[in-house]
Amino acid sequence: MAVRKVNLMLDEDLVRRARQQDVAERDKSDGQIVEDALAVYLGLRALDEARAQGTLASEEADRLAVQEVRAVRRSRSRA
Repeated sequence: MAVRKVNLMLDEDLVRRARQQDVAERDKSDGQIVEDALAVYLGLRALDEARAQGTLASEEADRLAVQEVRAVRRSRSRA
């Protein structure tokens, strides 16, 4: 991953609130917290885009997701 220094002006309260969301966030730099938040935002946007392109009904997609989670859990319990 290429890293480039970017200067931003951020609301200190937002960064503080993001840091308080998880105990693990307390040791991270402000820059890492912002990077993590952007990664989550972009991941959610990608998920929304994928859902919009999907042809399955919501109920069918949920059924398939549950089926896959159960299959993974079964395989892990056997290991």
